[in-house]
Parts: sequence; C-alpha cells; structure tokens
Amino acid sequence: MGMVFLVWGSSLFVDSAVRIAKHFHVPEVLIGATIVSLGTTLPEVLFSVTASFKGLPDMALGNALGSILCNTGMIAGILLLLRPMEIKEGERQNLIWNAGILSAAFLIYAVSGFLFGGLPGVSGVVLFGLCIYYLWNIKKRMTKQEETFLEEPFQTSDWIRVVMEAVLIYIGASVLVDTGPQLAHRLGVPEVVIALVFVAAGTSLPELITSLIAIKKRHAALSLGNIIGADILNFVLVGGLSSLIHPIHYPDTVMRLDLPFVALVLVTLCLPAVLKKKTARGQGVLLVLFYIGYLLVLNRDYIL
Repeated sequence: MGMVFLVWGSSLFVDSAVRIAKHFHVPEVLIGATIVSLGTTLPEVLFSVTASFKGLPDMALGNALGSILCNTGMIAGILLLLRPMEIKEGERQNLIWNAGILSAAFLIYAVSGFLFGGLPGVSGVVLFGLCIYYLWNIKKRMTKQEETFLEEPFQTSDWIRVVMEAVLIYIGASVLVDTGPQLAHRLGVPEVVIALVFVAAGTSLPELITSLIAIKKRHAALSLGNIIGADILNFVLVGGLSSLIHPIHYPDTVMRLDLPFVALVLVTLCLPAVLKKKTARGQGVLLVLFYIGYLLVLNRDYIL
C-alpha cells in the first residue's frame, strides 16, 4: 500500500511540477531543486525533527547525511546510468549556483566538526539561515521569470493539488519507513547505522520514485534538480532544524568516513556536469560504486 501511494503521488507530482515550469517559463532543473525537492524531502525533515525532540540526535544526523549519500550515490548513479543528459546553459547556471550552496553547507558541517565536535545550536542557526537565503533567492529568481504565462491560467486549486500530491508521497514513504527500523533493531544493528542506511534509504524513496518517473517522462533535468535540491535541504533544513532542537555530537566516523564520502559523491555528480555541460554513464557507475564502497566500510566499522 505504501509503494502504491508513493508511485501514484510521485507520478502526479511530476506532472504538476512540469506544468508549473512551463507556466512560469522556469527551467525544469530549478523547479526540481525547489518545489519537487521540498515535497520529497518531507520524510527526512519530519523523521529528523522527531528524533531530535526525542533526544536522538545521532539518528537525526545519520538520516541527513545518509539521505545525501543515498540520493547522490545510489539514486543519481542509477539515473545517470539510465539516461545521461545534456546541460543547457540556463540549467548550468542554476547548477553552478546550487553547487555553491552545497559547498557552503558542507564547509559548515566540516568546520563545525573541527571546532565543536559536531553541530551546536550556533551551527544550526547558520545552517537554517543558509536555508532561508537559498529559498528566498530561488523565489526571487523564479519571480523574474513570471512575465509570460500559458493561455490556461495556473489556479490556486492547482497549487493545492501540488501540496496534496506531496502529502501523498509522504504517506507512502511513512508506511514503508516504519517497518525498516523495527527490522534493523531485531537484527541488532546500531541506531546510527539504522539512520545512515535503513532510514535514509526509506526516506529517500520519494526522490528515487519521483526521479525515475521524471526520467521515464523524459524530464531528466527535473530529476537532477530534485536530487541536488534534496541534498541542499538535507544539509541546511534537516540538519539545521535538528541541531537547533538538540545539539548534535558527531560520532567518530562522521569526520573520517561520512563527510569524506559525501564530498566524493557530490564532486563526482556536479563537477563534470558543470565543466562539460553534460552527464555520462561513467559518472553513474562511479557514484554507485562509491556508495557500495561506503556501505562496505560502514559495515566493517560498525557491524564486524
């Protein structure tokens, strides 16, 4: 039932997102990085905020970083294997800007780890401030492109439908995510591993399903924007809110394993796309291999 809601909601969500892009003459990659990624990141936000309120900051952090690794390593890797894409100039400019936000967020995590051993409240304030700046800047850039409209106006009811479709995605993901941690606990897996792998994979299902449907409907730029936007929101919104609610102390593997692998997959995804204005199947292979390698090292450190 959860998968049915997830697939159905994702399919409707992609159609509405594409219609918004055409209506406002906004590049699909920009819509993917905002409206779509906000919808598909809801499970991560709600899970991590709940974990922080319950005094489980490791779960909140593991979900944020694990989702970034899963989105970029596994999901983006699969998508690039299925359909490499050309990057148009307008999309390239958006990609450069988003890569800058990703770099700034990553530096906050890394510097905060060196200085404080984690994400204290002050780092949460900086991250949440970066989130507000990101969303405000996106709104400003979209407003500049609202001068031309389709003959059929985009009504308030259409926006309500987009919200309802995002809720449908969340319900589907919630049903699936609820079973993952229970199974992992029965297997005796540590909580941080549950968050980094099981919960992250579960909460990343909306990104996977939505991106696959976007690829099938030949909207590759939308799928790429969705993944990059979700990564940004996991950094600044999920991590920012969680550390504001409860200071996060890094487990010893974050600085030597999790963050280095995060940097590796983000550079592998973004750098060739920015420099060569296209993606390639070779990138997809590398991303999937990096993610598998990360899981193997994680298994060695935590389980064996």
